Amino acid sequence: MNYLRYYLGAVIVSLGIIGFLLGDFWVWLGLATFIPLLLIDVIAKTDTKVYPLPTAWLAEVPLYLHFFLMLGLYAAFIYWMSLEQQAASNTPLTLLAGAALSLGWLGAVPSLPVNHELMHRRSAVGRLFATLIGTFYFDPTRDVAHVHTHHIHLGTAKDSDTCPRGKTVYSFIFSAIAGSMKDFLEMEATLSKKTKRSMFSPTGRIMRAAYQIVLLLGTVYWFAGPTALFVALIGMLISRALVEAFNYYQHYGLLRVEGKKYGSQHIWNHLKPMSRTISFEITNHNDHHMDSYAPYYELKPTLDGPQMPSLFLCFLTGLIPPIWFNYIAKPRLKNWDFNHANAEEKELARQANKAAGWPDWLADNADTKTI
Repeated sequence: MNYLRYYLGAVIVSLGIIGFLLGDFWVWLGLATFIPLLLIDVIAKTDTKVYPLPTAWLAEVPLYLHFFLMLGLYAAFIYWMSLEQQAASNTPLTLLAGAALSLGWLGAVPSLPVNHELMHRRSAVGRLFATLIGTFYFDPTRDVAHVHTHHIHLGTAKDSDTCPRGKTVYSFIFSAIAGSMKDFLEMEATLSKKTKRSMFSPTGRIMRAAYQIVLLLGTVYWFAGPTALFVALIGMLISRALVEAFNYYQHYGLLRVEGKKYGSQHIWNHLKPMSRTISFEITNHNDHHMDSYAPYYELKPTLDGPQMPSLFLCFLTGLIPPIWFNYIAKPRLKNWDFNHANAEEKELARQANKAAGWPDWLADNADTKTI
């Protein structure tokens, strides 16, 4: 029965497909799945259970299945838009918005968790599927910066996935996209020099990523027209924004001295049941960073590191920065500064709090005070 838990992502994508097949206001159904996930996650207790999946190949099925479900989602969207195109009247903006938001939500969750899991696979097939799934949120090359930059520099200024204190999710999304792209292009340039081939080689990562995105959007345009193309593009961009927001909540405000080894104290966990299940245990986060090659079904929840509430709650409160800062971010970072940071990190925290315009809560007793 433990295997069935990880088909939750397949269920919500299937609901999105059904919504497009039914048409009318049902196109909002994909986005509407956020509501029960949020409510269950907020009400439920912290989940520290281990869910053993002894048969590895059965645990892999929902990962690879997801790519085909996403193709089905876009096929259903094309079908709905083609019917709308055949109708004499214009499609209401409320329906187009619902379609874009459903594509956007499902293109990020659970697409990012599946993509993330497969990009850490040692097999070429797993990494290939990761790049294909990344197409649905406009980032087929995400594995490069994630594996070669984020996992090395997390918690430092060199990591564009770690958000500085005081920054809102809205501004972070743009800086994270720019930072990830910068890291990727720098690594591609280095590889290009070593292999003596152009960065824009027809078989290189840049062009392959472009082919994938053009093929997806071109298919939408060919079968359903320019309005569908616009809605799909907006949906993919929403997905990309949500992907960057995911990193915002996974690493917000934590600090580490560059070059020093990181530990579980440098990574947030979100150990609510829906957060863990829909994310394929990404939110069981510090254990993942301790061994990034461990498959999701081998990760064990730990409570020795800093803890966040429901990831869904974080997403919701982050939309209203004062609520996020005052009720979630500041209290937990204050606790981290006193109870998890070492002496050097406490000094970094004081500087970060000052730069953010936050209180200097470490001023009186930086080394020994606890809360």
